[in-house]
Amino acid sequence: MRSPFFLFFRSVFLSLLLLVGMVFPLFAQATETQLTATFAGDVYLGGSLESIVLKNPAYPFLFIRELCTQSDLFFVNLEGPLSTRGDIYVEKTFTFRSNPQVVKCLIEGGLNVISLANNHIMDYGPEALADTIAVLNENGIYHAGAGSDLAQARKPALIEKNMIKVAFLSYNCTYPLEFNAGVNKPGTARGIDRYIIEDVKNARSLADLVVISFHWSAELLKERKPYQAYFAKLAIDSGAHLVIGHHPHVIQGVEVYKHGLIVYSLGNFIFASRSKSVQDGLILKVQFTTSGLKTATFYPININNLQVNFQPTPLTGREARRVLSELQTLSEPYGALIKIIDNHGVINF
Repeated sequence: MRSPFFLFFRSVFLSLLLLVGMVFPLFAQATETQLTATFAGDVYLGGSLESIVLKNPAYPFLFIRELCTQSDLFFVNLEGPLSTRGDIYVEKTFTFRSNPQVVKCLIEGGLNVISLANNHIMDYGPEALADTIAVLNENGIYHAGAGSDLAQARKPALIEKNMIKVAFLSYNCTYPLEFNAGVNKPGTARGIDRYIIEDVKNARSLADLVVISFHWSAELLKERKPYQAYFAKLAIDSGAHLVIGHHPHVIQGVEVYKHGLIVYSLGNFIFASRSKSVQDGLILKVQFTTSGLKTATFYPININNLQVNFQPTPLTGREARRVLSELQTLSEPYGALIKIIDNHGVINF
């Protein structure tokens, strides 16, 4: 027969085990390592903007420096090669190219992860693409979505920050099809089912988090196309956590799907155009842990260059609410609940 003392101490011991089992997960969650990543839209530093940033690389960031520099990662889509070489690869209405020295502007703004999968990166052919990749590598800027062949274009950019590993993949879903890479042909990673499934699963085996970028949809279109939803959900089903879209130059809605977030288009960011049709953009700031998304915060910005002259400016008050209300309306059909707090919109996970 066990003594009362034994029974008492056993009861205390079991109670302590139960208490530790309850408290430790809460403690671990509270101390879980976090990573902050910022995402913005299309960037083109050529045209009439090129001479400005060559003289003053910090020029575009005058009003958004705090938003841009207080993150571990900052991801954008780079429209057009950084090169002085090459010939026009495919005849088209608009062809983009920027002096390689504008890379200093990217560095000044803290942009350290770049998507190259788009309809302008091959405007001046393989030579200009090779120069772009060399310039980015020389300056420590990660990139994904284009390369010397298909394998390189599909290769993820792997980054470790705060003991969290993140993999970035980028796909081009736009024309001309000649820009897409082949087995022995330079170009972009084409967005097709098989590549997405294989690449995301591979990236997930290498990293804690997977971010996918798609260049898709149509210019100035605010509603998603059916294939956008299909590709985005396929990526998340395969293991991705966040899908970021570019190309429309205007904002599209967002969707929370399973464990992931889909942002169909952030609009433009710093873009050498004075189009009257392009006025509003979004900067997205995401808090990650190794277990996934925690919060997503959307900051509306004025990108109407007839007003801001290539210096994106945070919107406040009525104008901020106007853009965020539009984002809510665009996202409502997809079930995303965006809470407007002051001058930004928030999704909590």
